[in-house]
Amino acid sequence: MNKAMRTLASGCVTAVSVSALLLAAAGPSAAMGKDGILQTDEFGLFYNQYQSGCVFDLYGEDLNFNNDYFKSGCTGGTSLVNDNTESYWNRDVYAWKVGTDANLDGNVGELPSGYSGNASLTFKNKISSATFTLHA
Repeated sequence: MNKAMRTLASGCVTAVSVSALLLAAAGPSAAMGKDGILQTDEFGLFYNQYQSGCVFDLYGEDLNFNNDYFKSGCTGGTSLVNDNTESYWNRDVYAWKVGTDANLDGNVGELPSGYSGNASLTFKNKISSATFTLHA
């Protein structure tokens, strides 16, 4: 689910035309996330501790990191994201959940808005999926 759909799901928008919905879904979500630059309204998983090394930045959910790679040009560049992250930063207004297996299976943890830190031993180099929640 992308953030254009979040707005609809949370009841913030009461009426949206079909064409406006399609433009909103294709616009921001296509331009943000997975570009190696952690921006406001994104959730980032970092290759190293203390939010260092390459970042895998998400704007919308990704339920299987097995086909995602860090961008080149930084520590961990071109490495597979799956089971290869040591810290995180939630720059989104929504909380994010991470799972140690695809489809948010295995151990699941929730990171509130604005939270950053190193992954615990349960999650360090074991995160395989993530999604946002509809509460801030």
